[in-house]
Amino acid sequence: MLEPRYVAVHNAMTAMGLSQSGVLSEGSLGEGAEAAIPATMAPGTCYTVLALGGGGVSDIDVVVRDASGTEVARDSTADGEAATQVCPSYGGTYTLAVRMTRGSGGYVVSAWSGGSPSASAYYDPYGGVYSGDTGVAAVAPPHGGPGSCEEPFELPSASSVRGNTDGADALLTGSCIAGGSAPEHVYWFEVTERSVVTAVMNSAYDGALYLLSQCGDVGSEFGCNDDAPTTSRSEVRANLEAGLYYLVVDGYGAGSGDYEVSLDVQPMRSEESICEAASALPIGTPVAGSSSPSADYFTGTCGGGAGPDQVYALDVPSASRVRLRMQSTHDGTLYVRSTCTDGGSELACNEDFGSGRNLVNMTAAAGRYYVFADGAAATDAGDFSLSAELAPIGGSPASAGDGCSSATAWSAASGATLEADTFSATDDLAGSCGGSGSPDTVYSLQLTSRTRVRASFASAEFPPVAYIRRSCADTTSEVVCLNPMVAGGTTTVDQTLPAGTYYLVVDGTGGPDAFGAASLSLQLDDLGALDAACRSAPLIRPGTQVEGTTVGETDRFQATCAGGATSPDRVYRLTIRRRSTVRISSEQAEWDGAIYLRSDCTDAATELGCNDDAGDNRHSMIETELDPGTYYVFMDGFSSGSEGTYTLDVEVTPAP
Repeated sequence: MLEPRYVAVHNAMTAMGLSQSGVLSEGSLGEGAEAAIPATMAPGTCYTVLALGGGGVSDIDVVVRDASGTEVARDSTADGEAATQVCPSYGGTYTLAVRMTRGSGGYVVSAWSGGSPSASAYYDPYGGVYSGDTGVAAVAPPHGGPGSCEEPFELPSASSVRGNTDGADALLTGSCIAGGSAPEHVYWFEVTERSVVTAVMNSAYDGALYLLSQCGDVGSEFGCNDDAPTTSRSEVRANLEAGLYYLVVDGYGAGSGDYEVSLDVQPMRSEESICEAASALPIGTPVAGSSSPSADYFTGTCGGGAGPDQVYALDVPSASRVRLRMQSTHDGTLYVRSTCTDGGSELACNEDFGSGRNLVNMTAAAGRYYVFADGAAATDAGDFSLSAELAPIGGSPASAGDGCSSATAWSAASGATLEADTFSATDDLAGSCGGSGSPDTVYSLQLTSRTRVRASFASAEFPPVAYIRRSCADTTSEVVCLNPMVAGGTTTVDQTLPAGTYYLVVDGTGGPDAFGAASLSLQLDDLGALDAACRSAPLIRPGTQVEGTTVGETDRFQATCAGGATSPDRVYRLTIRRRSTVRISSEQAEWDGAIYLRSDCTDAATELGCNDDAGDNRHSMIETELDPGTYYVFMDGFSSGSEGTYTLDVEVTPAP
């Protein structure tokens, strides 16, 4: 927080011809505490000492003492900044004492040499003048040329102005470019009534815009933007009361050059009139809208809600489940109120549900509600699509997959992704790890042979639960139950099941609002076919290099490393006659391979080692001790799509 303020001080003092004397000192003090900083001063030179306090500092003082401890200068103001000047007649080591008179927090203090002595006042780089400070110099503010705080250009509303900042003053800096040294131009404009003001700059360099109510005072900043969305475009948008304001055209780093800046001022309407004119939000039919022509009238409790907004009226004829989805071209927020102008009546708010998406799931009594399509930041505005859906508060028994009697059949031929939606479902079932009180939907799985079942949540609009049963209505027949919220974030069910009929239930946790769509990646591996592949796996002879390729193979096996190793794979058998140290290594010239080792070919839980990179992603290596027996070596690839030719070496050394 102190850095941009000190940068402003540094720029202002330098512009006045003063030079920093000694190093910048900083620290933190409690109320009543004092820090002593030594400073070397030469006779006949004037020194200005400045101290800045942090956010928790109400009054900071600075005192200058000579080598004997005699006070030679002090600040007498009572605020979070302090300054005094001393022009010693004798040189030596002086002490700069910084005292936290009221409040506590961080501080920075520096001394500047140069200037003429005075006993009346000194110039505050943030725009104010302190008067009556004993021993304080009246340092004149930086004059600046045209386009500075002293002589700002006028910026008419609804117009565009072109300019060039080359050679302009470099006295100011905004919060989004703190520490920059670029030259800037300052414009003034007047707002005659409460309005939404939008300033846009297109520049031939990496430009920046910021808006101030007091020229040069970073504490009066209303907004600062560097890139919107590229380095050659900047935009600042703010709701302003009537008054005089300053727009600063600046640059990132030391950037300067040609620019064009425009100002748009639109008087704001009352919140009541906005709510009265709210458009009806239809049920089941998405509406297209845009927040760009609007202003920031309302704010939600999540995501900032500082952008322009649009309001819709949603009529709920009877107690219902409500699902609201918004897809936008910007960073949006979506929230619902029972009373349009009352922020305390907010019922739900969502900042982010994936890229450019927002979602609200809720239950609501009959009545009128207000839905707000908003932006996260002042410049977050644009096009959006908003949809509303209603379902009976207790669900509809007629919905597909609702209950055991209407379970939806699913097989590997149905596709790799199961798209479930419990929005209209009833609450029929619950698993041992969750699901009570939340809607659920049921799928039947017919397994003709021993099968490895893997179900993984790819996405969900609610906190999901999944469980598998042998008998749908029998809670004691549960095989496995997964609740990611209580399983350390695990989102996958991995279970080997014998042939038969099973029931996979997609449920929610958290009560009646835990409903919606969920994508479940479901993979059924026929272990009979995998057993056959393992039985026919080629035998590796230790000391003999194997050359092969995974091109043309399928992904049958996975591993704990290499991003799951979901690429095409090959499997080999390795027989160990006596306890030995085994070293398995691979090399791939053009792709990222992986090797892993199991004691049971089809059982992933028997993995004994896995390695993706041994030095680099073109080599893999496992070294371990094995007892006598048959083992399985897998040649695979990183994540998915990694395949190619390889060499595989196995070295076996009998253990002592």
